[in-house]
Amino acid sequence: MLYFPASTVAGLVALGLLACVLLLARLLLLHRAGDRTGIRRIVGAVLPLWAIGLAVAVLPAAPFPDPSIPDGTFNWVPFLAHGERDLGVELAANLGLFAPLALVLAFCWRGHAVAKTTLLVLSTSACIEVTQLLLDNNRAADITDVITNTAGGFLAACMGSLLSRAFAPRPADAPGAGISA
Repeated sequence: MLYFPASTVAGLVALGLLACVLLLARLLLLHRAGDRTGIRRIVGAVLPLWAIGLAVAVLPAAPFPDPSIPDGTFNWVPFLAHGERDLGVELAANLGLFAPLALVLAFCWRGHAVAKTTLLVLSTSACIEVTQLLLDNNRAADITDVITNTAGGFLAACMGSLLSRAFAPRPADAPGAGISA
């Protein structure tokens, strides 16, 4: 369900996509140069901004109750509640919600980045749904959101991991390369 005018959502999505493309380009350049400190600085700046955006997107009260899920319950049946909603918009939003986090973490975590990121996205998404269930704010708690958020995080982590490998520092570009003892 969209709680904002479509033009506002479209503008925010376009701005978010542009920011992600620029961020990804910078991360690739830093990664190619072997600059782990620069990557950590970007992660330190981006993660709080992403978390604030996530909170703004998922925690405010809805103007009216979700008609597809009975009040005060959790929908445990995947994709059941989508008879009342625009499935395409909701799936795209949920798939993309954790993509920036997953892309950034692929450059930050060296070993098992995809598994770690997927587990983090799964647990964060489940916490959000439980929070929406416990808050009396007309928001629906839905297993579909957990599934699609996790799938989006997993796909973005896989893409980030592939890009991280493709743009790995070359021996000549690595810090200290060419210096012999």
